[in-house]
Amino acid sequence: MGLQGPATAEWFERGKAALVNGVSSGYRYWGDDDTIVIDRGEGAHVYDMDGNRYIDYHLGFGPIILGHGHPGVAAAVAESAAAGTTFAMTTAREIEAAEAFRGAVPWVDGLRFTNTGTEATMHAIRLARAHTGRELVVKFEGAYHGAHDYVLFSVSGSPVGSLGSRRSPVPFQDSSGIPEVIRSLIRIVPFNDLEAMGQLFRREGHRIAALIVEPVLGNFFGLMPDDGYLDGLRRICDEYGSVLIFDEVKTGFRMGLGGAAAHFGVVPDLATYAKSMGNGFPVAAIAGRSEIIQDWADGGVMQAGTYSGNGIGVAAAKATLDILSTGEPYVDVERTGTALMRGVEGILADEGVPGHIVGHWSMFGISFSDESPHEYRDYANHDEELYEEVIGGMIGRGVLPVDDAREPWFISSAHSPEDVAVTLEAFRDALRDAKG
Repeated sequence: MGLQGPATAEWFERGKAALVNGVSSGYRYWGDDDTIVIDRGEGAHVYDMDGNRYIDYHLGFGPIILGHGHPGVAAAVAESAAAGTTFAMTTAREIEAAEAFRGAVPWVDGLRFTNTGTEATMHAIRLARAHTGRELVVKFEGAYHGAHDYVLFSVSGSPVGSLGSRRSPVPFQDSSGIPEVIRSLIRIVPFNDLEAMGQLFRREGHRIAALIVEPVLGNFFGLMPDDGYLDGLRRICDEYGSVLIFDEVKTGFRMGLGGAAAHFGVVPDLATYAKSMGNGFPVAAIAGRSEIIQDWADGGVMQAGTYSGNGIGVAAAKATLDILSTGEPYVDVERTGTALMRGVEGILADEGVPGHIVGHWSMFGISFSDESPHEYRDYANHDEELYEEVIGGMIGRGVLPVDDAREPWFISSAHSPEDVAVTLEAFRDALRDAKG
């Protein structure tokens, strides 16, 4: 695409001299000519080093629920930073943030803070294994639960052709450097297939410590569960004494104040949160029911972190949760997300392009396919080339979704009706150009 202007290109060259590929996360590298260097963010917009403005639907891969640089969050963080941030002891701000969390998610009996979603899911799995005395963990094809070894199998970037039979899925290892023995501790099941899950538990339920699930597949279009599917998972885990973990790193505080658990009316045993909880600041949590989290209190199950509950993160969390608890941001997010979903759907119909809008108004995807996806393997039916061409055209017009269709468009309360209008015009024009 050649997205770099002269100043951005100069900064990227400096970045490559200091950072591997000029980035601190592999997902941020778009190639030497297209990797953007950001100067600042304001509300729903980001600006590169050349001053080019983009309407942002990355939103940091989901955390920015209130908009970049929200003044209320920024002020709380500045106040906390001035008072010191890391003490190796509990702080009043940490307690206040935990109280705000429990007020927002009332099913939770207790929690501990950490810094990233990866840390949260890692600790949740360890806690589940300790609680049950079992070792196997079940995850879904196309689900991403962070960058630690125990979950880097059959994730959203895995090639569909390498997943094996649906009757007996093969755990596809997504990275080198993972010990082979870990493959034996993971079981993979297609999403939205309750019968397949039942068959697995009938074979190995007595060995399964936990089932970890994104209630909405946050790295696959924002795919929603079938009606009753999460209830079915709850019943299976109850029958076999396995821990049900909701990975709400993306859905938590984004789909609503109570996250996916409240939206779908299904209560897990443990849940992990990050992203929207701090509007872009590094803060995460592992939360759960008393009978499981009591294992931390009783000792013998490691959970620690030098920066866990640090002043910056918990101040951001408390401020963000206070603002979200008013309900007003969700009115704005729903208005914007619904308008975009309906608008894109209408443009696809007008242009005669097969496609489906997938997900929730706070995080949705666009599948260029004849049939709406139902599970990860359906990605094989998506026209990836057309999507990338359309998104490339949109970015050239100042609108910035992720160029991989599997990553949803994220909506913030800062997006305006004008942003929606510009976005839909850019989508229509880019689609027409891609059609030729």
